Amino acid sequence: MISAFLSLLACLLSFQLFTITSKLTAMNRIVISTPIALLEASIPLVGDEDIISPYFDRQILENTLDSYYKNELAQYYRDISIDYYYYHQEDKSFCMEEKCDAVEVTISTRIIFNFRYSRVMFYQIKDMQHGH
Repeated sequence: MISAFLSLLACLLSFQLFTITSKLTAMNRIVISTPIALLEASIPLVGDEDIISPYFDRQILENTLDSYYKNELAQYYRDISIDYYYYHQEDKSFCMEEKCDAVEVTISTRIIFNFRYSRVMFYQIKDMQHGH
């Protein structure tokens, strides 16, 4: 009787661990392979005559990433927290203006019980000379 109970317990534990690892794998796959086009769409076009350097449009970037992550991760997690921290590339200081060239995106959720998943992604606009 005890061996049957232990076998059942081992099966339940194995199934639960499989579920947790499959959710973590899906989360990592979705977050790490975020399409670069989502970020590029949030950079307003700047003409050659303008002196303004490229920057992230905060509203477009946040709306785009929020909808992408919430749609892609909805089948795995209910509560997803996405936080944004805009900063300057040169000195890594907090960017209070509307035109920031770097952003830190933190994605977190509760996997099971009190175990939390959190991933931080850094995105910066680099100066590209002559398309290289």
